[in-house]
Amino acid sequence: MPKVARVQDYLDGGTDNYIVDREFAQHLLAVATWLPPSVRINRAHGPRILDCFTRELGIDQVIDLGCGLPHDDNLRLPDAVRRIVYVDSDSVVEGHARMLLAERAGTASLLGDLADLSNLLAAAPIERLDRDRPIGVLLHDVLPWVDDDMARTAMATLHEWLPPGSVLSLTHATGDFAPARQLARLSEIYEEAGIGFWPRTKDALDALLGSWSLLDDRGLVSTATWRPPSTSAARLPSMDARFDHSHAYAVLVTTGDRTT
Repeated sequence: MPKVARVQDYLDGGTDNYIVDREFAQHLLAVATWLPPSVRINRAHGPRILDCFTRELGIDQVIDLGCGLPHDDNLRLPDAVRRIVYVDSDSVVEGHARMLLAERAGTASLLGDLADLSNLLAAAPIERLDRDRPIGVLLHDVLPWVDDDMARTAMATLHEWLPPGSVLSLTHATGDFAPARQLARLSEIYEEAGIGFWPRTKDALDALLGSWSLLDDRGLVSTATWRPPSTSAARLPSMDARFDHSHAYAVLVTTGDRTT
């Protein structure tokens, strides 16, 4: 059966995919021709966030939950990232991450699933992170593939476990920028292949973020228009939804100081 990581690799022009993934991707593309630029935009968001973590927020230890297959963007790790743990629930993906991403000193890879997040966070590579200092978490294109209960539980577990001042970067597929029927049809195609896909509205994502604090005053923006917090006071260029191919929201949220 097709796998999400391999399908996205194909949509981004990669070679770590099989015929079943390519055929499945063609069904998706028949509904949404914007999928390749969407994958590209959302993958390119990772390095921007790592740069923001290190340069703007002083966070140098990171957990990448749902790292996906290695690709051009995540193969380049900023020197300022001292420790990073790559996590994926697909054993083949995690194997690729272990060989290609986790070679540098201070890096590690881990096979784990959001369904067992408490045990995942207790695993040795994550336990070695310094919980006396803030930790950055990448949760990019992960929650659209889990149902509402698991998404709520994951967000609550992370909020409780992370040290004060930690920051979570979330990206999430949405149907807010596309014809309503288009995203519904994509979900149907995924379901026919045995894959759950839950793109969420801005209101649904705001509800998931209820216990978190926004890092700046912009809240959820499309991934294509996201800017670092240092630019939050500046007037940002708007983008017509017809030309915004990210079809995803991005946001930075923080645990804040749990003692207050």
